[in-house]
Order: sequence, then C-alpha cells, then structure tokens
Amino acid sequence: MVRMTKCITVSTAAEKERILNILVENNIPYRVKMDNVNQSVSFSGFGGVNSVKISYTFYVKKDQVEEALFLIRGGTLS
Repeated sequence: MVRMTKCITVSTAAEKERILNILVENNIPYRVKMDNVNQSVSFSGFGGVNSVKISYTFYVKKDQVEEALFLIRGGTLS
C-alpha cells in the first residue's frame, strides 16, 4: 500500500470538485477524507441553530505533494 500525505483541505463542494478534476487530469493518485464538523450559531431570542460544515482533505503520494499544490494554485505543467 502506498503511503499518502496530506496535501490540502477545503470546505466547499465546488472547491473539492475543482481539485479532484485537476488531480484526475494530471494522473495524480489521491484520496479524499470528508469530515463533518457541527457548529452551533445563536440568534438573539431563538436559541441555537445547528448547521453542518464539511471539510474535504486531499491526500497524495509524498513525492507528488509539491506538483499537486502547484497545479491546484493555478500552475501549468509543460
């Protein structure tokens, strides 16, 4: 089994899809871990309202972290 290293964490589904597409297009193997973080927001007179926040953490091979981050940040490979 290949050991994967944390590359980047994002908090929107749109950003997750953008990164996933970049990694696939550039043949970079990856794993995604989704974390569900509950938050409580208080409004005056209404008590707490729960919202769900999800984060997506991408893992890639250690020797491909720099390449992946370069591409994610808008770089292009020749």
